[in-house]
Parts: sequence; C-alpha cells; structure tokens
Amino acid sequence: SAQAEAAREKGAPDAPALYQRALQMKPDWKDGWWALGGIYYQKDQFAECAAAFEKLAALDHSAPSHAMAGLCQFGLKNYDAATANLAKAQKLGVMNEGIGQPSMYTLAKLWTKRGNFEGALSILFDFAQLGKENPAYIELAGTAGLWKPMFPEEVPAEDREVVFLAGKAFWAAAKRNVPVARANFADLLEHYPKAPGVHYLAGSFEMFDSSDRAVEMFEDELKINPDHVGALMALGSEYLRQGNTAKALPYARKSVELAPQTYATHTLLGRVLVESGSLEPALKELELARQLQPDDPQPRIALASLYTKLGRKDDAARERREFLRIQASNKKPSER
Repeated sequence: SAQAEAAREKGAPDAPALYQRALQMKPDWKDGWWALGGIYYQKDQFAECAAAFEKLAALDHSAPSHAMAGLCQFGLKNYDAATANLAKAQKLGVMNEGIGQPSMYTLAKLWTKRGNFEGALSILFDFAQLGKENPAYIELAGTAGLWKPMFPEEVPAEDREVVFLAGKAFWAAAKRNVPVARANFADLLEHYPKAPGVHYLAGSFEMFDSSDRAVEMFEDELKINPDHVGALMALGSEYLRQGNTAKALPYARKSVELAPQTYATHTLLGRVLVESGSLEPALKELELARQLQPDDPQPRIALASLYTKLGRKDDAARERREFLRIQASNKKPSER
C-alpha cells in the first residue's frame, strides 16, 4: 500500500498494478479502492473505474462512492446503473461533498433523458437556490422544462434558442427574481407562442401567483399539444383542489391513458375518484401507484385515508407508518 501511494503521488504508470496487489491482500482497504478508482477516472478508463467504485460502495455505502460509481457508469453509457448509483448518492446527501455538483448535474441529465422532468428540475432548482449558475445548467433547465426527453447536446439546432430562453426563465423563477422571471417568460411566449411546452412551463410559474392565469396557460398548452401529460395533471390537480371533481376527472383519466407506467398519474386519478365517491376504483389506482413507486409518500397517505373510509384500520395504520418513514428518509441531511 505504501508503494502504491508513493507511485500515485509521482504519477507512475505502475500505480494501478500496485494498488491491485495491495487490494488482493486487503480487499476491505477503502482508501485503496478510492485511489484506484480515481486513477482510472482521470484516465477515462470507465470500466475499471466503475468496478473499483462499485467495490467501494459495497464496503462503505457512502454518498461519494455511489456518486463516483454513477459517474463512471455514465462514462460507459450504462445509464440504468448510473441513474441507480447517482440517485442513491442524492438520497445519502452527496451535495455536501466535493463531487456533489457534477454528480447531481449528471443525474439531472439522466432524469431528463428518461422523462423524469420534475426530478431534473428539482435538482436544478436547488442549484439556483445555492447560487450555482452555469450556462450548461440553464440549457438543461430549458430542456427539462420543455419536457424534451434528451440530453441538451441532443437538442436540434432549430430548438436551441427556445430551450435557452426557457432555461433563463426557469432560472430566474428558481432564484425568486420575480420581475426578471416574468419578463423572461413574456419574452419566451412572444417569440415562441406555438412551441410545445412553453405554456406549460409558464403556467407552472404562474401557479405561485395566480391559479387562474396558470389554468389559462395549461389550457393553452393543451390546444397546442393535447397529449401533454404535465398540463393534464396540472389541470386535474387544480380542479381537485377547488373541489370540482367533475372537471378534474377527465384530465386525470387522460393522464393515466397517456402515462400508464407513471405512479403520479394513478395517484391523481385515485384521489379524484375518492372525492367522487368511487372508492373501489380509487383503491385500484392508488394501490397501483404504490406498486409503481413504493418509496413515494403521496400514494401512501392517500391510501391511508382511503383504507380508513373502507374500515380497514390495520391497513390504514400501516400506510401512515410507511408515509412517516418515507418522509423522514427523504429529508435532506441538513433537515434531519
């Protein structure tokens, strides 16, 4: 191990081999796995890098080791493994670490590519709140905000301006600079009134100030893009909040038809059905939502309420316990 560390400090080419020999003798040497993985990462040898950090993650279950494993898997274009590792790092609080920013930016890219736009925007919102500004972040915010399931570098040339303007508007809103955000959204709507996703993003901003204007924006989005799941869910949620289940129901049903593998659509439809008095159909939707995403608290608390209505006290108590457990585990380390 001493020889390996000395070789690494000198940049000697035999450093990886020395670390491997030391790790054969002491497989639980955490610093050795970190150093070996770091050498491979700097050389873009992502397969060897991923193997080293996966070993380390199995030993210490830490945010940095999962983050580095995810970055190496991303380099290999193993996007499922990269997402799993980076999401684990996020849950463990990687933003407090030195590699927090690049790893969470990579996760936001992956979420965008996979269609988890809200997950990506949540990360970028935190970046904006922390004052971490970068043109690449703004471009990614525009890609996710306009619901484009691609990496920013894959955005067609003809769409890059609308993506950048959307990112600027989102960034100003995330920083709570309302006058600038409002001006940016007005500019976006003026130049790209027919671009898919623009009215939905603007409507999401309006929800903080005027639900009436937001509803108009969401309805305008559906005129341009009738199958925009976000706009459908936003309208269904708003009408549910207003107690108008008759208006909420068709939006909720269509969102499920368009995104049947998305737990949030089933959660919304289940909640609307509960308020409509259709308890058994609601139960089917909410239990499916729980199955699709066991670690989200919303289906759990909705099921707890529904089980209570159905007289299933033990099931209701179980879902409340799970709701509280998930809520506690989802808190940021600084909030615990």
